[in-house]
Amino acid sequence: MKHILSFGPALCAMAIISGPAIAGTGQEDPASQAQPAITKQDDGATVLKNKIITKLPNWLAEYDVPSAAIAYISDGQVAWTHVAGEAEPGKAATADTLYNIASMTKPLVAETVVRLVKGGSFTLDESMAGSWVDPDIKSDPRHKLLTPRMALVHRTGFPNWRYQTNDVLTFKDDPDTKFGYSGEGFQYMARFAEKKMNMALENLVAQQIFEPAGMTRTSFTEKPWFAGRIAMSRNGKGEHAHATVRKDWNAADDVWSTIGDYARFLTWMMVNPVSDQPAKNYWTAEENLGGQICGEGRLAAEVCPKILGFVGGWNVYHTADNVIVMHGGGDVGERTLGFFDPVNKTGAVIFTNGAKGQKVIRDTVKILYPDPSLVAFMNLQTGR
Repeated sequence: MKHILSFGPALCAMAIISGPAIAGTGQEDPASQAQPAITKQDDGATVLKNKIITKLPNWLAEYDVPSAAIAYISDGQVAWTHVAGEAEPGKAATADTLYNIASMTKPLVAETVVRLVKGGSFTLDESMAGSWVDPDIKSDPRHKLLTPRMALVHRTGFPNWRYQTNDVLTFKDDPDTKFGYSGEGFQYMARFAEKKMNMALENLVAQQIFEPAGMTRTSFTEKPWFAGRIAMSRNGKGEHAHATVRKDWNAADDVWSTIGDYARFLTWMMVNPVSDQPAKNYWTAEENLGGQICGEGRLAAEVCPKILGFVGGWNVYHTADNVIVMHGGGDVGERTLGFFDPVNKTGAVIFTNGAKGQKVIRDTVKILYPDPSLVAFMNLQTGR
């Protein structure tokens, strides 16, 4: 389970819910529901779309990526979506194709948590020990120090995954002493939220995110309406395989979504911000990790980000001119990225079902959001 936006080596790279159906988690067939119309189209957006339509087939062929789905956001609305390539050999990918979004799962859980905090359900800085303690660390008094905020900014001290520590959750570092990207931290926070709210995580996310954002084609776990819609992955050896479809939720990985649904998530966030602060102020990380990707052999001084870190579970990347909020994802045969500029209300979502999809993402970003610093970061992430 690889975190695509990992800033390079220095920074590291539940069952089906019973009861009444909740948007995005029940048994309903999303295809039977009317889909929101594309709400924004202007000349600039059309020019960008035409460039993508022209170039995308060549990128897929050159990089051996089966398909890509792209959504472009302008003025806080979805301007257009475009899908090209094959969901599986011999079957075209469409707007209804479901992609494994890998670590782009985390923002869904993170945004759920911060909105529960905004509603007064709990605080970011309360100890999670009052509601949840993982059995693996119950004898370690450091568990009392863990808070939701630490999980959101990857300072729990946990490894990324417990399989890296012989399938036993343990602290690699003392909580809140250093950055360490951790899916286990998100799992821990999700368990806390479930216990605190006495509600299954999938229902919490549906209540806080899926329903208000109009997301009917996104799910943590397998649903009957997945049938025939999944994008088959292609690994680095060119082999096709079906990615994980979970029976039990994971708060940090393996959600399935369509390009339109995740784009709705981003636009809904911008229209309904969690904070009353100006966007630039809210999306400013307390811990600036930019120095870890800048310097010889990495990003040159002129394109080094002013601020790089985490806010509310999202990566934030401040350039000389722009504020970019983003999160990527990647497993064996998937590469994905979602980003938005909360000041200018622009952004994009890019899903691919190929191990080399980061190159498609890089080239797409160069066209849709050609900030020199972001482009340099995309080049660094892609290995050039």
